[in-house]
Amino acid sequence: MTLRAYAARAFEVALVVALVALVAGAVVGQPVLLSFVETGSMEPTIDTGDGFVAVPSVLAGPPSEGDVVVFRAQELQGGGLTTHRIVGETDRGYVTRGDANPFTDQDGGEPPVTEDRIVAHALQVGGDVVVIPFLGTAIVGVQDAMIGLQNAIATSVGVDAFLGPQGVGLVLFGVGIALFGLSAVLGRVEGPSRDRRRDRSRGGGLDARRATLVLLVVVLLPANAAMVVPSGVHEMTVDGDTIATAEDIAPGEQASWEYTVRNSGFVPVVVVFESTDPEVSIPQYRRALGPGGTRELSIGVTAPPPGETRTGTVREYRYLLVLPPAVIETLHDSGPVVAWSVINAVLAGGLLLLVSKTVGFGRVRTGAASRVSLWVRLRRRFG
Repeated sequence: MTLRAYAARAFEVALVVALVALVAGAVVGQPVLLSFVETGSMEPTIDTGDGFVAVPSVLAGPPSEGDVVVFRAQELQGGGLTTHRIVGETDRGYVTRGDANPFTDQDGGEPPVTEDRIVAHALQVGGDVVVIPFLGTAIVGVQDAMIGLQNAIATSVGVDAFLGPQGVGLVLFGVGIALFGLSAVLGRVEGPSRDRRRDRSRGGGLDARRATLVLLVVVLLPANAAMVVPSGVHEMTVDGDTIATAEDIAPGEQASWEYTVRNSGFVPVVVVFESTDPEVSIPQYRRALGPGGTRELSIGVTAPPPGETRTGTVREYRYLLVLPPAVIETLHDSGPVVAWSVINAVLAGGLLLLVSKTVGFGRVRTGAASRVSLWVRLRRRFG
């Protein structure tokens, strides 16, 4: 293979990884491998519209001063994901600031950023953020074009369920799979056995097994990101000095922590919360959340005496709603790995069944020799 061929192959792999990462980010509702900024608050480190490599917090480890992180803001611009640098740390959390801003986020009313609110770290090499110029500009341009097309189609047919950026991701993902299946069906070899032997000897056409493997990656990677990335441990710190000034709570009683559970992706999920701390009381919480859904969860932590602090922890699990919620809850009781494995098996099995019923797992001819209509091919497959 020539150097040019290697370069072309490397570019194709990088493009596939980027597309899968963007789809995964849309499914999860937070960055996966790639992200970008839409304002100038991080200039000159990251210019408006530039992208960066986003390492999930579960892989990046504990944050430290100087790290550029993506966190869930509570007050900044009405809440949502924000990319800023950690410039300090307090006993309540991290102090953050945009490189172009003269004051910290906490000076502007944002609470200190706790570790459970940090969803990703910007990859830094030698202290410099790895920047991908114009990534965000390109994504927003495509997104705006797709939203415009969606609006036009939805208006004409009177449907608006999938409007918006998340709907764009779903449409692109579905169209990609549909186009693959359609092209493979159109090119399926149905001729005599001598023609199939000749095609195999030439080595031409599309290897459906390899294409199926790619499809499995494209489907399972975002699916697992939607389950694994939002999962994890959440912490609540209670200050005994603050409790001492409260009129309705005394040391040893339960301090209430109201936590909002969100599904920022466009895939329905089942959310399970469990206490990992004997000082934490939590009601049984197993709820199905639709796209964009929210639920309130009240968590109790035993209040410490003055001069002490106590940190309570709870663990969150998420599962794609591909089975009835009761079945997923039973699988979870057998172990999270069991539940994730079964859900992956259902997704993979469904995809394999679809491929086997449409194109099979042999070599698919992509030339012009096939003369059989699509309707005849589908009838042969499903008739």
